[in-house]
Amino acid sequence: MTHQRLIAASGGARLAMVEFGAATDPAWVLAHGVGSSARFVTEAFAAPLLDAGRRLITYDLRGHGASSPATSPDRHHLDVHADDLATVVHQVAGNVEVVGGLSLGAHAAVRAAGCGLPAQVVLAALPAWTGTGVPGVGPHAAIATEVRAVGIDGVIARLRAERSMPAWLHTTLLTDYPRHDPASLTAALLALDGGEAPGETELRALELPLALLAWDGDPGHPLAVARAWRSWAARSALVTVSLPGLGQRLTAFGDAALEAVRAVTGPGSGPGSGPGPLPGSGPLPGSGPGSGPGSGPGSGSGPPR
Repeated sequence: MTHQRLIAASGGARLAMVEFGAATDPAWVLAHGVGSSARFVTEAFAAPLLDAGRRLITYDLRGHGASSPATSPDRHHLDVHADDLATVVHQVAGNVEVVGGLSLGAHAAVRAAGCGLPAQVVLAALPAWTGTGVPGVGPHAAIATEVRAVGIDGVIARLRAERSMPAWLHTTLLTDYPRHDPASLTAALLALDGGEAPGETELRALELPLALLAWDGDPGHPLAVARAWRSWAARSALVTVSLPGLGQRLTAFGDAALEAVRAVTGPGSGPGSGPGPLPGSGPLPGSGPGSGPGSGPGSGSGPPR
């Protein structure tokens, strides 16, 4: 069953929210990253979650897709996105098992969870950095510089000519970027330069179990960041996936998320409470718990930031 609706958020914004699955099943509420969309989250996560007896709730971030425009960088601050994610969670009826996201969505999930969301696990896929970024430094600053120089149309033109990234990633970016309001996407990308992410203190204080997904070879989402987050969280698990390998089956990302949640909530995962065991067991092809790296090109234009 699929249910779509617009919900009210802070500052008069409207968020385009979509739900898949039976209302009685445990819910996973997931936020995408900058430049991505609910469409990508659905493609990667819906089938694995529904097969596991879960439901998926996702939404277009403000300034993205069918949600309200957000043309000022300050409307893309981490606290704004965390508040939006909390708003979506509070719209969900029944049991919320997992709250999480990808890249910026992962940052927002940790921030929102620290404010007492009614969830049992935090899923952080592809965390991008820790603490407050240094303006003008790093791959996200480079993207902001490109946007200032050539605009969103120039960025999309560069992506169309790009041949070094995996085909699935190329298709994903070129499917989602043109769907967004150009002024809003500009603001979102500019906000990444010197933007805020959860810091060590925040992660150490996180009370919920933290399930992490990461890959190697993407400067925009370093594996080292996910490893640091794992070391700081009191109860955590890290599963790595292969960046180029997702081209064979994008739903492997959702499978890996299930594995990470299973790892952090199963027997021997540490003290505290969490959801019951998830269906299925055993490692996924091209993935693994702990610190084993995946593989991938060093492109820095990874998916959903």
